[in-house]
Amino acid sequence: MIRALKGRRLAVCLMICGLSLTSAFGFQDAPTRSDVAVPAGTALSESEIIILLQAKVPLDLIEKFVNVRGVNFMSSKETSKKILSAGGNVSLIGTISLNQKDDMSAMPMAAANGAANKKKK
Repeated sequence: MIRALKGRRLAVCLMICGLSLTSAFGFQDAPTRSDVAVPAGTALSESEIIILLQAKVPLDLIEKFVNVRGVNFMSSKETSKKILSAGGNVSLIGTISLNQKDDMSAMPMAAANGAANKKKK
């Protein structure tokens, strides 16, 4: 019985010392997703976003990529439905809508032709 008490006291003492040493030397947990830096690159395509969603990449991280890089497609009801069915949410759709690149040369040719035809009407 006395041995068990000494063992518990020793364990508690080691935990307290460990916690104080951890904070004293500045050890921290793994970086959070908000700490992840988005590498430079081209704007994301619709298919890249769907692949990220299917790979279960956290939505906040995908939104961060969209905020930094933008997207090279025009948001529409069809693209929104595809993204939602792949696991996206309304917040991601809004982020995509806000970060569309105005440069038509960055868009895939089929999408650029479709957008140009809509403007003519």
